[in-house]
Amino acid sequence: MSLPTEELSTQVSPERRSDDLKVEPVRGAVLVVEDDPSSRELLVELLTQWGYEPLPVGSAEEAEFAVRNKRMDAAVVDVFLPGRSGATLMSRLRERFPQAVLIGVSAMSDAAMARKCKGLGADLFIGKPVMPEKLAKALQSKHTSWH
Repeated sequence: MSLPTEELSTQVSPERRSDDLKVEPVRGAVLVVEDDPSSRELLVELLTQWGYEPLPVGSAEEAEFAVRNKRMDAAVVDVFLPGRSGATLMSRLRERFPQAVLIGVSAMSDAAMARKCKGLGADLFIGKPVMPEKLAKALQSKHTSWH
């Protein structure tokens, strides 16, 4: 799995401190809602490498608790979660964070699922397995209201 480091590194210029350590600027907080622990760990690892602050959770209920008192710049939400669905969560996140980039993900990656996610407020939809290049590009996009 190759990471799109060259396209990301051009966007983030590290600062140098007097002790010659590089300080990487944080790109923003990204809520990761994924019930599969290995998939969640992979997403967290990628986001951390790219300079984001990941907020990993395993359910919609945990997600709402995690962002109750925290700012979120983007979210990667599995559409099918145990308990309350990721689809319901996306619409609630859109209401609470109108400028955040919302990305729906699912193994059921067909046009109907993409339309459903966009109808619930997602900016983008990515099929699983999530390819790092697609995720990196999605996170660099900006939310634009299409209503």
